[in-house]
Amino acid sequence: MNDPFRLDERVAFVTGAGGGLGEGICTSLAAAGAAVACVDLDADRAEAIARRVADDGGRSLALQVDVTDSAALGVAVERTSSELGGVDVLVNNAAIYPRRAWTEITEDEWERVLAVNLKAYFLCARACHASMKQRGRGSIVNVSSVTFLIGFDMLLDYVSSKGGVVGFTRALAHEVGADGITVNAIAPGAFPTDAEKIHPDPEGYNRWVLDQQCLQRRGTPDDVGNLVVFLASGASSFITGQTVAIDGGWAMH
Repeated sequence: MNDPFRLDERVAFVTGAGGGLGEGICTSLAAAGAAVACVDLDADRAEAIARRVADDGGRSLALQVDVTDSAALGVAVERTSSELGGVDVLVNNAAIYPRRAWTEITEDEWERVLAVNLKAYFLCARACHASMKQRGRGSIVNVSSVTFLIGFDMLLDYVSSKGGVVGFTRALAHEVGADGITVNAIAPGAFPTDAEKIHPDPEGYNRWVLDQQCLQRRGTPDDVGNLVVFLASGASSFITGQTVAIDGGWAMH
């Protein structure tokens, strides 16, 4: 009997692979049997996570890509198809999160945040769509954020982009459902990754996060990776267009 949670013979294309959540996503997908294309703007970080997957016995590929560059994405997907065998799973995870008062956000910064955090998700989905459609199946997982569900100060451009991800997810689910492709979003809460280094008082922030949550522990990248595996697997084949919060019981909706 086939295990619906396994991803054997599937290939995942993961952006932002070199970050904290990206690492957990890549290793979880690989542990479930998927080959993983580890995509990041930072070549060293992409190589490091691809090497970790390979050292654990998985198949991997490191790709340095600017996800806002549609031509570069096309080349990356072609290489993934050639070396790993197509694309079955897309995880749109790459994001930037400058922290400043909304009155200090420049137009150039606003446009860059929306380009990386939202436009790139559209470009990646288009680049991977043909491979998924040809196979008659596919899973797209878009990383939104708990900040969209609750609102957050000092991150207006970031929160706006993550709200756009939810709308993008719902609309794209309608567009590609007939192709056998599911599209879902996840909304992570606060995870102790490099992203938290933007906060001036890390210890105080840690205490504040735990005060918001029902569960009195911090989440881990593996928690996120496990959810992504579920949404990429046959176990969730009748779930699409949804946004799943993974935040220890912070935002309940």
